[in-house]
Amino acid sequence: MTVITSDKDPIVLVLVADNNYAMPLAATARSAIFNLNPNKKIEIVIIDGGIKEYNKKKIIKSIKENNVEIKWVQAERETFKNLKVYLHFTKAIYYRILIPRILPQEVKKVIYLDTDVIVEGDLEQLWNIDIGDNYVLAVEDMTAPYVSHTKGLKNYQEFGLKSDAKYFNSGVLVINLEKWRNQTIDAKVIDYMEKYQNQWLWMDQDGLNAAFAGQWGELDPKWNQQYQIYKYQSWKKSPWKQDVYQDVRDNPYIIHYSTSSKPWTLGCKHPKKDRFFNYVDKTAWSGWRLNFWRRLWLKVKIETYPYWKHFYQG
Repeated sequence: MTVITSDKDPIVLVLVADNNYAMPLAATARSAIFNLNPNKKIEIVIIDGGIKEYNKKKIIKSIKENNVEIKWVQAERETFKNLKVYLHFTKAIYYRILIPRILPQEVKKVIYLDTDVIVEGDLEQLWNIDIGDNYVLAVEDMTAPYVSHTKGLKNYQEFGLKSDAKYFNSGVLVINLEKWRNQTIDAKVIDYMEKYQNQWLWMDQDGLNAAFAGQWGELDPKWNQQYQIYKYQSWKKSPWKQDVYQDVRDNPYIIHYSTSSKPWTLGCKHPKKDRFFNYVDKTAWSGWRLNFWRRLWLKVKIETYPYWKHFYQG
């Protein structure tokens, strides 16, 4: 695996994608850069899970700025050959586990973002939050707030976890690389994933929660506004007080399109999907929308998926 070099000064942002997520990655990165102080340097490390060369050129064109350094790393797909995928996920979902192996030892911390998020706040504020002795900083998952939830960790008791241990969403993470390396977390999570494949639901997110239960720091939920907040009819039905609920709903720092229906796919009803296209229009994909032919292609793709999924997920 390629190892990159870096100084300690810039924010280090890690993104992961295969070719299917090339455009969303560009939008995520563009949104992070757009809302960052232009005097603050940012190093964007892209773990490449199979992005085509023409899309790499478009990504570079979309995010090239004086304060931005772009570094590409090839993912080791074979590391996850024994792990299953399902639904809309591909093996690229696992590549974040490799971050401690990829980055040089002098890099102690990174921000990791899924490529179905849009940044609306200044990542320097997130970067400057003290990570302390936590493995990660993250936001509680709104679908499964506790490990004992029906969509949490099915085998949480096997790890000696209390039922009220909080379960985090792994779409936005500040990672303590030094601690991950010292505890060989990557190997432990992969081992968990292989051993309990028939029990986990959210793939490596389950593995990370099993490894870090009670040892992660909780971020302001504005750093990972999840789609589920729009399912509450009012703040009274939400887990938060009124002012917190309204602030997360109306003024998120990061919008996470945490549903299988993304802004660039059919049937997306996310109230803030226009924010995604706001940043798409600042990239080399400017003007991209789901026109008639793209809709037709997606319908064909969905209908024929059972016949070619083994190629798509490989």
